Amino acid sequence: MVAKASDLSQEGFLSWRWEGGELRSFQGGLPLSDRGFRYGQHLFESIAIRYGVALLAAEHLALLASSAREHGYPFSRSLMAALRSFTHSVTLGDGMLRIFLTAGSGAPASLIREPGCYLTWEPSAFPTLREIEKGYAVTLLKKPYMGDGWGIKCGNYAAHLNALQTARSSGAEEGIIHDAKGRLLSCAMGNLIVWMASPKSGNELIPYTPSKSLGVRRGAVLRWVSRQTRLAECELRISDLRRARALAVTNSRLGVMPVATLDGRNFSDLSSGRVLAQHYMYSHGLLGSS
Repeated sequence: MVAKASDLSQEGFLSWRWEGGELRSFQGGLPLSDRGFRYGQHLFESIAIRYGVALLAAEHLALLASSAREHGYPFSRSLMAALRSFTHSVTLGDGMLRIFLTAGSGAPASLIREPGCYLTWEPSAFPTLREIEKGYAVTLLKKPYMGDGWGIKCGNYAAHLNALQTARSSGAEEGIIHDAKGRLLSCAMGNLIVWMASPKSGNELIPYTPSKSLGVRRGAVLRWVSRQTRLAECELRISDLRRARALAVTNSRLGVMPVATLDGRNFSDLSSGRVLAQHYMYSHGLLGSS
């Protein structure tokens, strides 16, 4: 099924459901018997729609399939084929397309046998070139994250939302998350890139990102970055932020967002994040949207 912008509801929100072997337009709500509603037991991916194109759709679907395997959600070939076809042919306006894979009905902790799949679209504001040139104000959150599985895109997303709210209440636009040992995990709503001088040559800046060994999830945009440049993965600590030359936040809505300030500290090098952000926009045909 091809979704068209002309189908947009008055509320600016569209939805579809996987049923009968195909994705169909859906106006109802999530069934109350679905564990996705009852226990927040669902997985999701968010895909930016820009100029009628679902950005990095293949990467997002691969991430959803991988997460489904890891958490015991059946993910049929026919569903994957339908999602690929949908994201390839979608003609929606600029906004965020979200794919939810729910646990379906069943008792608590029982096997997931018939998962549900729902898609939603809503309009969204995306960064302009001018906003990217300006960059984000970011803060290092004081309270460490004490749980496991940071970064899993699931119904239990409260920690991410609380972290973002805390950052914004301090006047920042994003917050950097760390664990009790002072190891950096990511940002509240995206991955983190830290540029530091090369140990061999102080003139060369190398982009680093927190290690996956801590359970940090690499989103689709960060995976794209890793194909464009030599992105080093290591155990980053709070102390590394003091010698960082540049930072950037990545997620599906922002793309690559350079960081202008960290807790009021201005970065001497904004070009690293800006160049990568502009390359992302150019590669996806987004320049000229500002």
